[in-house]
Amino acid sequence: MPTYSVNAVNVASFPLGETDKVVTVFSAERGLIKCVAKGARKPGSKIGGRAELLNVNKLLLASGRTFEIISQAETLETFPKLRGDLERLAYSLYYAELTSIFGQGLNDESSSYFDFLVMSLRYQCLSDSDPAYLCLMFELRLLEILGYRPELTLCVNCRSVLTDHAIAGFHFELGGMVCERCHLEGKRVKVTLRVAEDEGIYETPGVDKLDKHVTPLVWKRLVLASAGSEAPSADKESDVVKRATRAAHRVIEGYIEHRAGRRIKSLSLLENAQPN
Repeated sequence: MPTYSVNAVNVASFPLGETDKVVTVFSAERGLIKCVAKGARKPGSKIGGRAELLNVNKLLLASGRTFEIISQAETLETFPKLRGDLERLAYSLYYAELTSIFGQGLNDESSSYFDFLVMSLRYQCLSDSDPAYLCLMFELRLLEILGYRPELTLCVNCRSVLTDHAIAGFHFELGGMVCERCHLEGKRVKVTLRVAEDEGIYETPGVDKLDKHVTPLVWKRLVLASAGSEAPSADKESDVVKRATRAAHRVIEGYIEHRAGRRIKSLSLLENAQPN
């Protein structure tokens, strides 16, 4: 069988047969690949550790009919500090799941995305910044690469510049922030349409149907993360700012699930791992 070499991050896996494992990797050379790690579930298997999620490996793959087959694996990076911090580990597993879901749309940028993913995992592993803020930066950059970058500085409906006093909330379908005026006018339009139903005019979705109401502080966290502004160390940020960052993350995770058309499973682990 023909073979080829890739540098890849393990982003998903499931058991196959009694002792094997199918591992989904995102590679710098070919993007998303599903491959079989034979014997990975045997006790003491050398390939077993290399097949763990989030590990970065240099793989020699043989082409197979359904899945590629791992012929050789050399570990390049394992991010050991993540294993001792449940919250940062949960965010990192969330990165992996997002990569496995959206990976096919990243194949054209496989090399740059691979570097971005590894760098993001290193930040979660080594940085003292708020892990929720690091995740927010990751999410917004991923959405930008996919072409789904949300509009955060202008009203997505009327294109007016947003300010602290003008924001209403986030609209998943329109893909961004909606100003208070459009939100209120949308409500008035809905009232008019309901009154006119007997004339054959029926209620339709409007900008009043906000998926998430957003406060000025939460909005500012979104804008800062979108611009790539680094956060100070977590112990220097107030509890109010940390809560706003987590609220901003919940806005974007809802938008991502809307785009994915499915529930992101790792969010359940993330909810349990986050401090109250």
